[in-house]
Amino acid sequence: MIRFRNPERPLRLKARWLFPVDCPPIENGIVEIAEGEIRVISNHDDPHAVDLGNVAILPGLVNAHTHLELSDCPTPLAPSAPFTEWIRSVMKHRRSRRPVSSLLTSPQTGPLWQGAWECGRFGTTCVADIAGVDWQPGLLPGDGPRTVAFLEVLGLAPERIPELLDRAREHLALGRTGDLATSSAPPHLGFGLSPHAPYSVHPTLLKGLVDLAIESGAPVAMHLAETRSELELLARGGGEFAEFLKRLAVWNPEVFRERRSILDYLKELARSPRGLVVHGNYLSDADIEFLARNPQLSVVYCPRTHAYFGHEPHPWRTLLERNINVALGTDSRASNPDLSVWNELQFLRRCEPEVPGQTLLELATIRGARALGLEAHCGTITPGRSADLAIIDLPAVPSADPYDTLLHPSSRIQATVLRGHWLGAP
Repeated sequence: MIRFRNPERPLRLKARWLFPVDCPPIENGIVEIAEGEIRVISNHDDPHAVDLGNVAILPGLVNAHTHLELSDCPTPLAPSAPFTEWIRSVMKHRRSRRPVSSLLTSPQTGPLWQGAWECGRFGTTCVADIAGVDWQPGLLPGDGPRTVAFLEVLGLAPERIPELLDRAREHLALGRTGDLATSSAPPHLGFGLSPHAPYSVHPTLLKGLVDLAIESGAPVAMHLAETRSELELLARGGGEFAEFLKRLAVWNPEVFRERRSILDYLKELARSPRGLVVHGNYLSDADIEFLARNPQLSVVYCPRTHAYFGHEPHPWRTLLERNINVALGTDSRASNPDLSVWNELQFLRRCEPEVPGQTLLELATIRGARALGLEAHCGTITPGRSADLAIIDLPAVPSADPYDTLLHPSSRIQATVLRGHWLGAP
């Protein structure tokens, strides 16, 4: 394994295949990196390049949706249905452990730190994390993946709205002030807001959160069209979610007296600088038409979590046909056995082998970066971008299509380069 003893000095890496993503794959490609940036890519013979052998070099992968604070789940939580019972399992898991914020004195033992490094070991160099109520910047590794922390906000009671908006305002302020230097926040940390879902956020609170995002230029992520039960709650004001909220003693009939649809929430989300529609499993034709007219909105598809819950087929291919940006996420370990975006790609390849390999790779790289507004920094191997790379061991099998070689079932993550520094293999 190569070790970068001096990341400031230029280093040239050669691979059997280099996949820049924004241009065709380069056979026997070379990428030069220095001072944490990509300097040059080429296929010219260079005796000074370090030949990594039968590998592919990709842009670092982008996980456009996860919950790092649930990285201490050894296996997905049961039951997977009904969905509200799974939510109860998540709540029980959270109650069974120490508060995440209590780990500030030893963050390396906490789920956020461990989850971030799990992502990094699996080739992911950029993570969109849903930050829970006790999230703090110091819980993340300073030399870990670039992270956009979306503060999760839940509240159906109107009297709590001012308090929740103040908390959101404080979160976004971390990205605008020097507070990062005094709060042990790692570099390469961005901030966004995540009004949780239609069944857990008062419409007035949602509007206030989007207003704050507009003021700060921050992205907004919201779980939308995740289950049929969610649609039933919005359309009829009843069903599984209504009973669930009543059992939790947070039911507010005034919120659901006026019938709404996913489209109503999409229209609100579209006011934000960038909006992430997390899951979007049950988007209607009208929803898709609206998304096609609003390029600031992206849909985040979590394939293995989608399969875990047994949802109907996801419309991601239809979305791509309508030029809607679609990115990949893992969701959390509460519904997924690991946080590997690479495994999401391999899963999709098995399920839908007819989809071009280039399309699949874009889902895990440039499209994720675009969803987060980070396409100028990551998502492609382009001079001037951050030196974030995933190194893939390739099979020794002949193929006319480099994407077939890349996405072969035996291909695996070898290592990760993060801002010019080498990370080990998973």
